[in-house]
Amino acid sequence: MKADELRAMIRQSDRKPFRVCVDDGKTYVISHPDFAFVADGALILANGPGHNLGGPGFIICYFERISSIEQLKRKAKAA
Repeated sequence: MKADELRAMIRQSDRKPFRVCVDDGKTYVISHPDFAFVADGALILANGPGHNLGGPGFIICYFERISSIEQLKRKAKAA
């Protein structure tokens, strides 16, 4: 996946969340654009309200370690 494609997914993640799977078996769900961004060669994920990754306040996922990205079901709209 290209960095520009990943940035586009992040921008829409509040409506279309996705899961990042890395080669050590860990997975991270991106469900809001405020807590993820693409840097040079890496995806950086941060803890935030309703978005807890566990462990430290942020996670760095280097592109070469990302094994797959899965689109999740759309979030239900508030009534």
